[in-house]
Amino acid sequence: MSSSLKVLGPLLLLLLPFCGLQVHSQNLSWREFMKQHHLSTSWEFNEYRCNDLMKGREVPKDRNYHIFIYTFWHKIEHVCIRNWRDRYRNVYIWAQYPFKVIKCYWRNNKKGYKEHRSYSYIEFHCGMNGFVDSIEDIRLLEVISNL
Repeated sequence: MSSSLKVLGPLLLLLLPFCGLQVHSQNLSWREFMKQHHLSTSWEFNEYRCNDLMKGREVPKDRNYHIFIYTFWHKIEHVCIRNWRDRYRNVYIWAQYPFKVIKCYWRNNKKGYKEHRSYSYIEFHCGMNGFVDSIEDIRLLEVISNL
């Protein structure tokens, strides 16, 4: 019995991240947030362009820009984690570390999008389900020059 626990314990630890992904896949607000704002680290940050990112998206009516966050998905997820077994729910949380951010602004002359790249602190809203569901505020730390 104890030898089977020795084998199953590490196996279960390896499967734990996949369980988290399953929870995310069932959480519509989390999936929608990631679809709208997350940039994968599989590309270099400077390869992303607003004109490409904004295809098929509309700038929200209450803002004149759209924000994209370049980081690993789990860094966004951990913003709402209070401790290893509990999550913040329906609160606003400033992330403890800055993110690489691209803000896309619609140009008035209708010739595409203007982009602003920066390292910024972001205030997230942790929804009732304990996952990030929106960006509430952003505080510029450092401008990243456009290439």
